[in-house]
Amino acid sequence: MIFRIHRFLLGAAILAFSVGPSFADSPTPSTTDPMVSYRAYDQAVAEGKLSDAALYAQEAWKRAEATWGPTNPNTAGLAFNAAWSLALIGRAPDGIKPAKRAVELADTGAKAYQKSEAQFLLAFAELRAAPERQKRQKAEALESAAKAVEGSWGDTLIVDSLVEASITLSTMGRSKKGAELATRSATELDRLLPNDQSRRALVLLARAVSKLADPDEVPSAYSDAVDARLAYGKMRRPDDAMWGTLSAWELVIRGVHQAGRGTPSTFGTSNMRDRYKLREITKEEYAQIDTVLPECRDIKFKRRKGAEAIQPNPIGGFSINLGGVHIMTDLSPTGDVINPRVIGVVPDPRYSEASLKAISNWQYDLPPNVPATCLKDYSITVVFTMY
Repeated sequence: MIFRIHRFLLGAAILAFSVGPSFADSPTPSTTDPMVSYRAYDQAVAEGKLSDAALYAQEAWKRAEATWGPTNPNTAGLAFNAAWSLALIGRAPDGIKPAKRAVELADTGAKAYQKSEAQFLLAFAELRAAPERQKRQKAEALESAAKAVEGSWGDTLIVDSLVEASITLSTMGRSKKGAELATRSATELDRLLPNDQSRRALVLLARAVSKLADPDEVPSAYSDAVDARLAYGKMRRPDDAMWGTLSAWELVIRGVHQAGRGTPSTFGTSNMRDRYKLREITKEEYAQIDTVLPECRDIKFKRRKGAEAIQPNPIGGFSINLGGVHIMTDLSPTGDVINPRVIGVVPDPRYSEASLKAISNWQYDLPPNVPATCLKDYSITVVFTMY
């Protein structure tokens, strides 16, 4: 008998750019029988406990290797299951070993999965795990591996992977390929789950980033970024990383536009200049993407002079020379910054450290009688050039 490979519910994967949940501290079976772990996995899937399912999938595969060996087709299938389960909860890098094993044993496990599917899982895991200097190479490998499963893959992991490869390539000098991948991700989303607004936001973001290499396309890129934020809407949880990422990219695109306004393409008649104006976000649209408490709407905080400046980072392997950081912080009743945390940083995560180091020492002058609610979750947005 070949074990079933669970095709998880559409949309079960954690979105790209978000942090996957940690494994639950569930009691693990004491036996070495792979069937015990597999049944625990099966039950966890039925209950929608995907983190537990991934834990049991790993156990089942490791026990199958030790008990049944590589010639048993179930060992191959369980390796594939382990890699896929980890990818679905945002832990794809932890699935590199089982994914490699699934590729190696693909002929043995041919009744459970196709080799091209295992190769796609491996390519996705390696992109997620790659250091910055290897990101472009791994994104190109994923682009190739994805072609073999597009149109047939059963969940939205294919959308997430194409979006991630698209943004990676667009920020590393291959915007034409990035645009192609953004289009392919839209096709897959329409096929699988067209009403998934969270992933629609990601697809729009990938399309926006792919346009930044062409100064004439920056206003269109900004419009896509605004549409992405509208598709996602307001924060869905405290310090929502996806919301923060969308906000940070909006900052970058606006910064790219401002930096390029003096280029020859912006000169000409008034009518010509209009096409280079950025779309205005209306009050109604802003209300869809952010929440301002009524008692805080007209309160202004002024940063005190002498605050430490944010030091720019050394240049990285990106074709976009601007960075965007969205920070949330609380303020003390005396105006000190407390509990600052980065909720969105692009395209280089190193901006986080530089921004937090400076902002942690900032102080603000507060107007009298500020409601305590207005001192929580104060937004600080930063755009700076990478030298």
